[in-house]
Amino acid sequence: MRRVCFAIAISLGLILSAPAIAAQKLPGPFDFEVLKVIDGDTFRARIPIWLGQTVEVKIRLKGVDTPEIKGKCAAETKRAREAKNFAAQWLRQDGLRLTQIHHGTYAGRVLGTVQKTQASGTGETLSAALLAEGLAKPDRGRRATWCP
Repeated sequence: MRRVCFAIAISLGLILSAPAIAAQKLPGPFDFEVLKVIDGDTFRARIPIWLGQTVEVKIRLKGVDTPEIKGKCAAETKRAREAKNFAAQWLRQDGLRLTQIHHGTYAGRVLGTVQKTQASGTGETLSAALLAEGLAKPDRGRRATWCP
């Protein structure tokens, strides 16, 4: 009985603290290394967090939605490959930083902004670049439609 009560108390504590954890935000900026570009708005990165310590995490760009690689039609799949290639090329630049990080909807993924530092450019973001190229739509809380 004691074990059951302890397990319930732990579970309840985790449930009650979930909104507090979800509300946490880190303004950055953080250096990062791109490990893999998944699609136009998502990539895996390694971020140094302390001397000799790194974290690997999936980053989803804030504010945009790009077509899905496994799209609903050939047009979406084609645009998804273009968005992925554009993001991969853009992420190869020097002087990029990750900012405005917070928890995403899905476990193991965070939302963030990738921005050029003022010293290396205009402060442009990858999200803005994708929008300007027509490879993304503003994120309105649900998947954008890319098929005719």
